[in-house]
Amino acid sequence: MPAFYREEPGCVVSATIDQYVYVMVNAQFEGRVLAHYRATEDVAHARDLRHDRMRACLLSAGLIDSIEVASIADVPGSTGLGSSSAFTVGLLQALRPGATPESYAAHAYQIERADCDAAIGKQDHYAAAFGGLNLYHFLPDETVEVAPIDCDYKALESHLLLLYTGASRQGDAGQVLAEQVQDRGDVRDLARLATAFAHALGQNDLRVCGSAMNAAWDIKRQFVGSERIDAWYRAARWEGAWGGKLCGAGGGGFLLFLAPPERHAAITRALGLRRVPAHVVLKGSTVVYEDARL
Repeated sequence: MPAFYREEPGCVVSATIDQYVYVMVNAQFEGRVLAHYRATEDVAHARDLRHDRMRACLLSAGLIDSIEVASIADVPGSTGLGSSSAFTVGLLQALRPGATPESYAAHAYQIERADCDAAIGKQDHYAAAFGGLNLYHFLPDETVEVAPIDCDYKALESHLLLLYTGASRQGDAGQVLAEQVQDRGDVRDLARLATAFAHALGQNDLRVCGSAMNAAWDIKRQFVGSERIDAWYRAARWEGAWGGKLCGAGGGGFLLFLAPPERHAAITRALGLRRVPAHVVLKGSTVVYEDARL
């Protein structure tokens, strides 16, 4: 969040997984703007779109009419996996392919933060654009350092347990995050834990990684938790999880645990939640098909 990193560097560890947002762009024969997502829009001009991120991306690219955009996703939105940022990065790339991951990430953040008035951080945009498993440093001059983490990905994946709580976040992510950043000491401790986590991951010491996650949970639970989420977390720890987190800003969505593989079944049974496969993907947002006519 700018309120923190403009004063002192912020830091997160983030990974992209094989749960995707798909964005499709096509010329619209009749000269209108068509948008397909959870709703359908048919308007004469891009500025008339209700979908704020789509509207801002099209206007930024100078595409005001004669275009059709559709989006589908593997998981629901507002569940903490960065779907809105992945959509924005993907749409920018679909509209203007060939730029750098840095430019897509910075542009997507600017659109969400300034054009859409979303009080969010940068981490999801950079994760979607760069892909892989990285340590990100957010610096006061607005630059972002991206440091890939070299580790045993297969071992990490075998210890990751991603569970869907069945509830999406209620309210705006920015409001939740704004409350968290008010205590600079807590955010500073979280940044230090991210650095420690990255170091342990590079040493393939997953138990220490789990301890760092658990320490971070003790800090963040006052902002992101609820009685039900706290109960799930305690049950997972009782069944052998080393640590975990509620993905995203908080309030609902996905719980991610780091636990010995042999304890995954017991944790899943104890929590009674749906398990979702999660494998680290090293590539960021990618154009899979490009039509030269567009």
